[in-house]
Amino acid sequence: MLYNKLSDYLKKRYGERVQRLPINAGFTCPNKTGVRGTGGCIYCEETGSGFASLSPKTPINEQIKFMIERYKGKADKFMAYFQSNTNTYAPVHVLKKIYDSALIDERIVILDISTRPDTVEEEKLDLIASYKEKLDVYLEFGLQSVNYKTLKILKRGHTLAEFIDAVNRAKKREIEIIVHMIIDLPWDNKEDIIEGAKILSSLKVDGVKLHSLYIAENTVLGEMYKKGEVKPLSLDEFIDRNILFLEYLSPDIVIHRLAADPPKTGVLHGNWDMSKIKIINYIEKEMRNRNTFQGRLFNYLNR
Repeated sequence: MLYNKLSDYLKKRYGERVQRLPINAGFTCPNKTGVRGTGGCIYCEETGSGFASLSPKTPINEQIKFMIERYKGKADKFMAYFQSNTNTYAPVHVLKKIYDSALIDERIVILDISTRPDTVEEEKLDLIASYKEKLDVYLEFGLQSVNYKTLKILKRGHTLAEFIDAVNRAKKREIEIIVHMIIDLPWDNKEDIIEGAKILSSLKVDGVKLHSLYIAENTVLGEMYKKGEVKPLSLDEFIDRNILFLEYLSPDIVIHRLAADPPKTGVLHGNWDMSKIKIINYIEKEMRNRNTFQGRLFNYLNR
């Protein structure tokens, strides 16, 4: 096995395919409202990474119905995935109403909430954990880099310490944690990639989503790119870093994503003008060529 692939994990756990249903609940972000910053992260385009979702003007229960119908005959179990922006950025009573509105079908077996590590106060974690009585619960944290200088450049608005604290508090409630990492940030080096894998392994997170850096129009990063202030890494460098990360990562951690699709429009740089599937195939081919696998260099913790 090259790596602990999500599709294999879900089939083993649930006995069949589980289809992700992206939801846009109309949240914003403390990094946009002035609480942590304004304008968001330098790469954040207007949808807040929700370009695969429907409009937030569509009621959530209608979004769910539409998505389930889309996959009719292809899947019978589903994951309600709150994707766009920061999906814990509201009072607890509001969050409960929003989450409840998505759980309208008994075939939904997973509630998946994507958020930031600085917006998960204790009462919100208690609410999220309460859904474990009915179904499995995933909590996704955007981290992107473990390098504090890079986090500042990205204007993430939180630190590595806040991320570690959020993971530890969620883990006490036995909530499954998935972490987003951008592997080819030009301000990171290979040591940062290795350290990222080591930190996530030591925290015993449950899953990881790996991304390449896409650069969208009408973003701070887009303007930096146009001015020549940032140079994206090559596809070969992305593949090399991706494999390096996997080699140091605990084999128990599920890989939810090796590469992601950028928005369909308004992209200045993204995935080297090729499909996500093609990039994944390149990564897997190179792993076979190197005779390597996830966890090959996972020998640095006291096991």
